[in-house]
Amino acid sequence: MIKSLLFILTTSAAFLLASAAPLQERDAASFVRADGAKFTLGGSDFYFAGTNALTDVRLTTIFIIDYLMTNSQSDVQSLIAQCSSLKLPVIRTWLFNLGDDSVWFQQWNSNNKTMEINDDSSTGLGRIDYIIQQASKSNVKLIFTLTNNWQDYGGMDYYVKNMGGIYHDDFYTNADIKAAYKAYIEHVLSRVNTLTNIAYKDDPTIFGWELANEPRCAGSGSVPSSSNCNPKVTTAWVDEMSAYIKSIDSNHLVAVGDEGFFNDPSNSDYYYNGGAGIDFDANLALSGIDFGTAHLYPETWKVSTSTWAVQWINDHANASTAAKKPVILEEYGLSTDAERTSLYPTWQAAMEKSALAGDNFWQIEHSPRRNTGAGTYCLFNCSHKCDVNQCFCKNIRTCPY
Repeated sequence: MIKSLLFILTTSAAFLLASAAPLQERDAASFVRADGAKFTLGGSDFYFAGTNALTDVRLTTIFIIDYLMTNSQSDVQSLIAQCSSLKLPVIRTWLFNLGDDSVWFQQWNSNNKTMEINDDSSTGLGRIDYIIQQASKSNVKLIFTLTNNWQDYGGMDYYVKNMGGIYHDDFYTNADIKAAYKAYIEHVLSRVNTLTNIAYKDDPTIFGWELANEPRCAGSGSVPSSSNCNPKVTTAWVDEMSAYIKSIDSNHLVAVGDEGFFNDPSNSDYYYNGGAGIDFDANLALSGIDFGTAHLYPETWKVSTSTWAVQWINDHANASTAAKKPVILEEYGLSTDAERTSLYPTWQAAMEKSALAGDNFWQIEHSPRRNTGAGTYCLFNCSHKCDVNQCFCKNIRTCPY
C-alpha cells in the first residue's frame, strides 16, 4: 500500500514528470487518474498521505471554526504552504456555504424563489480562486466536497427547508432541489478562476470532486428523515449526480464523500447493515464513481479503536480490490494525544499492508488546538512531519527524514 519511502519518491517523481513534459502533455499528465485500485500522476503511481484543512479565528475567548473557504488569504497561504513542507500533497476541503453568513456561495432568494450563486471575490466563490492558486503554487492537490449532510454551512437541509421539502432525504429525490444542486455543480465546474484564467473543470490542481460530506438518510438538524429512505434511494442519487458531473467535466475524478458504510442486512453492526442508508459497494460500482471513501471515528461510533478499526480498514481494502477502484481513508481521528500515539501506528500499518490508495487524517489547522468540537481532533502549527509527540502532523509510516 502506502510504502514509507515510496510515498516521498512516488509523489515527488510524479510532480517532476508532470512539470518536465511538453505543455500539451503536461496538462494531461497533471491530472490524478485512477488505475485499478491505485492512483497515478504523471504516469507514476501516486500513493499519498494527506489531510483535511481547518483554520480558526479567535474572538476574545470564543473560537470560530473556519475552513479554507471562509478564512483570510494569509491563513490560507500559510496552511497550504505548511502542508507542502510537511509532504502532505492532498488537502480535502469544503466548497459549499449556504445561507446569510458574511461568506456564502448559495443563498435562497425568497422574492423570486430561486437559489442565487455568489461569485464575489471577497464574499463568494472568488475566495476559492485564491485557494486553488495557492495550492497550485505549492504543488498540493485539492479534493473539493460540494455539499454537506450536516447542517454546518447550511447543508442539505438548507435546500429542503427553503424549497418546499419535508424530509432530509428529499434532497435526494425532490426534482426542484436536485435541479438547484445541479445548477450549483455546473456553475462551480464551469467557473473560470480570476487569478489563473483556468476553468475549474480544466484545472489539474483539483484532485477530484465529492458529491457530499458524509451523506446519510438522516441529517443533524430539525429536519427528519422519511421512512422511505434506504440505500437504493441514495445510490440512485449518487448515480445521477456523478453522471451529471462527468457530463461537464471529463478531467477529474469523482467520489461520493461518504463514510464507507456497508449494506448487509444480515449483519447486526449498524455500520455494516445499511442502517445509515448508504451502500458502499453499490456506490463504488457505479460508472460515474472513480474512487471510494471511508471515514473512521471509533470513539464517536462507540466501536473498538483497535480490532474493529483494523477490520474496517481491511474490509474497505477488500472492497477496493473487488471493485478494481481506489479507496482512501479520507477522514480519521482520535481525540487525545495518548490515543493517537498508541493507535495511529496500528491503523497506518493496516493501511500499508492493505490495498488502500491513500489517506487524509482529520485534520490540520492553523491555530492552536482546542478541546471542544472539531478541534478535539485537530493538529496545529506542525514544524516537522515526524514530530508526533508535539503535533501528530503525521505519525506516518517510517519517516525518512
